[in-house]
Formats: sequence, structure tokens, C-alpha cells
Amino acid sequence: MSIIIFNVQVIAMVAIAFAVTFGVGHLAGISAEGPLMMVAGPLCMALDLVYRLKLADRRWFSPGAGGSLFFIPVWILGVLWLILGIFDTLQTRV
Repeated sequence: MSIIIFNVQVIAMVAIAFAVTFGVGHLAGISAEGPLMMVAGPLCMALDLVYRLKLADRRWFSPGAGGSLFFIPVWILGVLWLILGIFDTLQTRV
């Protein structure tokens, strides 16, 4: 018996969010990790929430209703990436 700890939606959502973020960051000349995480986190949250809104049952914490990694919904990971990006940016500025 095998347990799958991710689904295809999480791969697509995270890949799109980080590809767009790093692409725009490259064009803008931003390579610092903190600001890029502050953009990629909310983008992951938006992609997952839009996906979950399109479903009929709209379960916000269910790993099967949207993107999930280790049974954690992508929008929660996006919140975490946003907070870590803020802390990283503030730490490098001080």
C-alpha cells in the first residue's frame, strides 16, 4: 500500500506561481528570496482558492478538494511563504 503525499494540482499551482514570480523578478532585476516569496505565496493562495471556488462542495481544508502537499492545502502554504518572505525581507533590511 502506498500513500500519495501530493496531487497534480499542487505541482501545477506551485510551478505556475513560482515560474511567473521568478520570470517577473528576473525582468525587474529582483533576485532576493524574500520579495519573491512575498509574491509567490499570495499567487499560490489565489490559484488554490480560485480552484476550490470552482468546485461544488468548496471544502477549504480538504486535501482532495484542491492542491495539497503532505495533506496541507496550497493556500496555507502560500500564507506560510508570504510570512517567511516578509521576515526574510525585514531581516535583510535591518
